[in-house]
Amino acid sequence: MFSLWGSFAFAQQQRRYPVDPQTKWAVGANQKPADELKSQLSAGTDVMIIDVRNPASFQRETIPSAINIPYAELEERLKTMPKDKLLVFT
Repeated sequence: MFSLWGSFAFAQQQRRYPVDPQTKWAVGANQKPADELKSQLSAGTDVMIIDVRNPASFQRETIPSAINIPYAELEERLKTMPKDKLLVFT
């Protein structure tokens, strides 16, 4: 059985951005229901969908128009993300 907990705990120690101690999410991150995201996409909101799984999983199945940035690369790549788009992580 594969466990994500070890990787998650290690990632928590390596982060260089503030994390909410209760949710364990980056400060400012919000969870949205899928139907709300769908409405925003239909309304033309400028959204960048980022799939943080490994490339093999991304190749098998993903949300249309999503880009793949594996979780291990995410922190470094966030520095180059556009500031004027809604970033959605899946």
